[in-house]
Formats: sequence, structure tokens, C-alpha cells
Amino acid sequence: MKKNIPLLAVLTMIFLLSNTNLMAQQGSNSPSANGQQKMNSPFLITGKLPHLTKLLVREWDNPTLHLSEEQKAKLLVVRQETIAGVQKLGQEISSLEKQVTERAFTGETPDALHSLIQSIAGLKAEATMIHLRCIYDTSKILDQQQLDVLRKM
Repeated sequence: MKKNIPLLAVLTMIFLLSNTNLMAQQGSNSPSANGQQKMNSPFLITGKLPHLTKLLVREWDNPTLHLSEEQKAKLLVVRQETIAGVQKLGQEISSLEKQVTERAFTGETPDALHSLIQSIAGLKAEATMIHLRCIYDTSKILDQQQLDVLRKM
């Protein structure tokens, strides 16, 4: 029992810190602010990489960007592929995270949970690579002036 107390303390601290971080990042348009279920980020790098296609869709008809119809069509494909890939991984990650949290409080050792943690890390790395691919593909569709405008937004 004494061996489980430090583990429980560490897990509780991680949980509290991650919730504090999530609450700090949330705005009034966040899912939890609207009473919807809160979802953890499926990415390894959070809050530092831009969601370019999301921003572009919001600024679709911005005259400063001068997006052509061809660019819009290509950007929609990139966005749809990115969202589909990340959502699939997000569901897998969520399921594995739920298993870890449930099993962590049943007295299982960290070593017993190691393979689940490795799986989560691998899936989050894969989701991050999809995000990076989205940024790269988007930057190849836009010209330098459009990228400069986008970076200033």
C-alpha cells in the first residue's frame, strides 16, 4: 500500500496540472465552456503550432489574402484529410488514456501500464506528424505574401 501512495500522488499532481493547463487555454468558445465534453489534445506539441487551415477557413474571403478558387479547393482537401486522420487517432488516444486512468487507480504498477503509455505516445507523435504535414502542405499551396499575411493574424 505504501508503494502506491507516491504513484497516486504523482498521478494526482499530473492530473491537476494538466487540468489547470487546459483551463488556462480555454476561451469562451471552448467545448467545456459551452457545457460540452472536454477533450485533451491529440498532439505532442500543444499551443505552439498554428492550425493554418482552420484560420484560413475563417478568413476565406479576406481580400488581403486573395485566395483563388483553386487554392481554396486544395486547402479544403488538406483540411479534410488532416481532420480525418487526427480524429481517428484522437479516438484511439482517448480510449487508451481512459484505460490508463482506470487501471492506475486499481493498484497496477507503472511497469504494467508502460505499453499503454508507449502506445499513447506513438499515436500522439503520429497526430503531430499529420499536423506538421498540414502546415507543410498549406505552405506549398499559398504564396509568400499570403503566408506573411497569415502569420500576422
